[in-house]
Amino acid sequence: MNRRVTLSVMGSMRRIFPTAALAACLALLAVPAASLAQDPPAVVKPELPEGTVTKTYRFALDVKPGQNLNLYDYLNKPGERPSENGWIVGFRPNLKRMDGSTPPVDDIHLHHAVWLADSRITFGAGEEKTAILPPTGYGYRYTTSQRWLLNHMIHNLTATPEKVWIEMELDFLPDSAPAASSIKEVQTEWVDSMGGMPYPVFDVKKGEGVAGKLTYPKDTSASLAGRNRKLVTRDGTLVGTAGHLHPGGLYTELYLTRGDRTVKLFRSNAYYYGRAKFTSWNVSMGVPTDKWRIAVKKGDILSVQGTYDTTRAAWYESMAISPAMLTMQPDGGIDPFETAPDPTEVLTHGELPENRDNGGRPNPGLADPRKLKDGPKLREVSIKDFLYRQGDLSLPGRKGRPPVVKAGKELKFVNRDPLREIFHTVTPCKAPCNLSAGISYPLANAQQVDSGELGFGPPAVTAAANRADWSLPVGSKKGTYTYFCRVHPFMRGAYRVK
Repeated sequence: MNRRVTLSVMGSMRRIFPTAALAACLALLAVPAASLAQDPPAVVKPELPEGTVTKTYRFALDVKPGQNLNLYDYLNKPGERPSENGWIVGFRPNLKRMDGSTPPVDDIHLHHAVWLADSRITFGAGEEKTAILPPTGYGYRYTTSQRWLLNHMIHNLTATPEKVWIEMELDFLPDSAPAASSIKEVQTEWVDSMGGMPYPVFDVKKGEGVAGKLTYPKDTSASLAGRNRKLVTRDGTLVGTAGHLHPGGLYTELYLTRGDRTVKLFRSNAYYYGRAKFTSWNVSMGVPTDKWRIAVKKGDILSVQGTYDTTRAAWYESMAISPAMLTMQPDGGIDPFETAPDPTEVLTHGELPENRDNGGRPNPGLADPRKLKDGPKLREVSIKDFLYRQGDLSLPGRKGRPPVVKAGKELKFVNRDPLREIFHTVTPCKAPCNLSAGISYPLANAQQVDSGELGFGPPAVTAAANRADWSLPVGSKKGTYTYFCRVHPFMRGAYRVK
């Protein structure tokens, strides 16, 4: 029987099991790419051992309107995982509707999915859907006695319920295949910039960092030192890695420290496609070639840094993760302190059609708030039914007019939707902020404040800010100001300072 792991918190009998997992994130090149002024490298796939079977396993999930919850489920039903012992030699994640179609990321997307075998993180994916492809001859050991859990955070950007499949397409080599006896086992070393945090995210503010870029955690408080470090507990060989970032991210860098020496092992660049460039999920992450081998020793330290662009917007709830494949026994490889690691990148996929961004186009359904008459004088705005109840740009008549606030005061926002199921933010954006919704629009590109996700859930496990209301400080400059909900970007509001 498939059973949801639940936790009772503040009267809630639902959801969320703590995890240090990812919150962690394409096959025809049809649109010109732009990432760091580079064209994308080639898409490659290791040769599969003879006897490998490729099959898709699926987990069914009901997604509530506007859902953005961090949840856990056991995988033990037929069709959710292999039914025989063997080796996983390839892994590709996906999200599908029940009709088999892949939803656009502007509607619903795989914020993250992390598969754990016997409590050990084995596979992780974000919406960039990087495939996990061990070099030929290596694989992840799988047995039917393992206890598998799926940590999932499906982000429904709409007010409509959905039914979806979370999928893992596996290249599986059963023990009965002759080639299985020669496979070398690897395990995942989860190297996370917020290691130890159950919801491992950080905020990147607009204009922070150096020359329009912020590297996390290097460019932040010294109190964060050490979170991004992972102790190597055995001698072995690294045979693969990949970076995971959120929109705004440019690259991750994986380092190795031994004593007082530190060397960079690999830089995983984000290769963006289409006009939205680095403001969208339309991206592939670079991975090493299948010849990349790094010898590591027990007591070494792996660490990761993530670099984000800070010229366009603030990026809230960002990530920087660099999982690595480590053999169970030493298997050669270079000494990175004597020989520079090969920086060559390849891709596991090209552009994904569902990741193409549709934000920022004309939207006749949203008013230009700068042209509207004054609304009532207010000190509080309710958020209910996916609307800012006064000043929402989609509302006609008086309700759509921007409320008037006196300069130097505060405007309070209160989430009156179900607080344990639907989270909302109040995030300033540049006026008029009335184009079509997508991942790339609106952006947090105005006042450097943000409400966080107004709602309740276990602290540090969900995205919830654990409050129902928030007061936005109103400046002294007269004008019309706009904001949106980061969780549901079709929601737009405005207020006027007089």
